[in-house]
Amino acid sequence: MSSALYQQAMLAHHQNPYGFETDIKPTHQQEGYNPACGDEITVAFEISNNMLDNLNFSGDSCAICRASASIMCQTLANCSLTEAKRLLDEKHSDLAEQKPLVGLLEPLNSVYAFPIRLQCALLPWQTAQVCLASCD
Repeated sequence: MSSALYQQAMLAHHQNPYGFETDIKPTHQQEGYNPACGDEITVAFEISNNMLDNLNFSGDSCAICRASASIMCQTLANCSLTEAKRLLDEKHSDLAEQKPLVGLLEPLNSVYAFPIRLQCALLPWQTAQVCLASCD
């Protein structure tokens, strides 16, 4: 996928984010903040039968953070708690180490051209990790 296509996909996720909800009534939620650019995000979900249900996010964030949260919600949809934790750890690590991403996460490769914005892309994943860790 070319850089222009990555940027198009990121913009599409920003403009029409998957999982963006402002009226959240979850069983679990966590707030995250990125002081570098002011991103504020709340990741929320319910747990039912050891499955992650209704994963969503809200908040005031930049386009990269919002697109990353949208991609995260799509990636973790219908996952068991074990699978969600594994995917969060794996994909957070891949992003932090700037490894090539494939599949639904492929548009996030565009962030690597702007290392200062990497924290924006990481914030939703970090916030979800903290929230899931509190479920143990």
